Amino acid sequence: MRAALLGLALLAAAAPAAADVLVLKDGTIVQDRPLERTEGGVHVVYPSGKVLVPDELVHVLVVGGVESFQPATDEEREKLARGLVPFEGQWMPAKKRDQLLARRATEREAEILDNLAHREWKDRRQAESKNFRYEYTVPQHVFANYSERLEAYYQIFARDWRIRPPRNGKLSVCFYASPKEFHRTSGAGYGTLAYFRFVEPYELNLYHDKLDATLTEQVLYHEANHYLQKLIDEGFKYPHFPGESLAEYYGASAWDPDKKKLTVGLLQEGRLAEIQDDIARGERLGLEALLTGEGRYEDYTWGWALVHYLMNASKHREAFQRFYVGLALGKDVRRVPSSFGLTTVEPAELAASFKRELGLKTPAQVQALEKDWHDWLDQTLATGLTTRGKELGALKALSTGRKLRAKRLFQEALDGGSTSAFLHHKYASLLESEEKPRALELWRRAVELAPLTGTYWHALGRALESTDKAEGERLKQLAREVDPELDADALVWDF
Repeated sequence: MRAALLGLALLAAAAPAAADVLVLKDGTIVQDRPLERTEGGVHVVYPSGKVLVPDELVHVLVVGGVESFQPATDEEREKLARGLVPFEGQWMPAKKRDQLLARRATEREAEILDNLAHREWKDRRQAESKNFRYEYTVPQHVFANYSERLEAYYQIFARDWRIRPPRNGKLSVCFYASPKEFHRTSGAGYGTLAYFRFVEPYELNLYHDKLDATLTEQVLYHEANHYLQKLIDEGFKYPHFPGESLAEYYGASAWDPDKKKLTVGLLQEGRLAEIQDDIARGERLGLEALLTGEGRYEDYTWGWALVHYLMNASKHREAFQRFYVGLALGKDVRRVPSSFGLTTVEPAELAASFKRELGLKTPAQVQALEKDWHDWLDQTLATGLTTRGKELGALKALSTGRKLRAKRLFQEALDGGSTSAFLHHKYASLLESEEKPRALELWRRAVELAPLTGTYWHALGRALESTDKAEGERLKQLAREVDPELDADALVWDF
């Protein structure tokens, strides 16, 4: 593998100005493979086959030294005649553009080699920031993205909840480059993307899912929130509700890389999709049932919705925060022993504390708050879920073993026009054992949508092996050619 990558780097560095060049809109550069123009796009020619990249994904295309850009004005024609070409929002000499692309390709291959050198946990990198200590095997740019988000996240939670500094130093955060390495090294079970070790020494473990980085980011926020909640009082263990519910609230956060700003407490459309499904089946969780339940799944869905409502209602936010902090620190709250020498509260005490802080002195007042909460939820759902919301709902349902619900939401997302290659891939993995022709159709669509993502080619090839071994092997080899960083061994965790 490394020898092959070195060869690619040398080819890229030595490529003449007339070499074929393809730059996708997402920044991907293909400079070491022959290119062939075709109707609707361009074929990238690999030893194991041709891959069609549609026109809508192409940013720059040069085949045989001829720029694909077609001038539309006299000014553009004049610039082309002078040897200038459009590239990244400006006109420049073609030679300068080619040199820039060659340098980027060389840097990219060097980056790949460096990443591979640190991919195993024994070769992990280490770093430290103001509030965290890191160990990681993810690429440097991936680590940088996550670490700056995590620092901003800490500052926001510290401001909102006045948490105490940890008594035994910074939290250790372990980022793994693949699910294979994550499960093997951290000991986490299959189906887990991240977890927080809530007893000392505290530790946050997660892997980077490069096919769905948004999900990785949300799970990071969720699990990190358990650590931040812990800093309210390290001797207290928050019950499932409201602990998981608040983690879901802060899990719905978004980072603006230009402004370096994190926005927290956004709508969890995936959770809304699950709540919508409950309501359609006549299952509407009441406030009393939520407060007195123990460790139920609905704490992630209905519990999140209640916390979101209270945190965004000016008349309730401060009271809810007093309730939450008071569970751990309030003098009038009765706590009981829990595991690992910690304390917690039982459901009856939790419900009593909630009602006291929210000013709910009578059953009628409890019902009134429940009605306000449900009315807000109905109004929110009335606006309609986006296709992305249905995608998220389907993925959430799949990750929690709710396969029938996942199938329905997957199909609704597709009917709504989803163009997510990852969604097609996960839906195919769900259907493969029972509806293999449909699964193959979905994987073929995934490689159309993301033709230079090796994982989807590998999944298609693996699925074909039982009926066409030669074709299956060819597509798996093509997957490795398309993506030199592909960790084929780790893909078993996807199915």
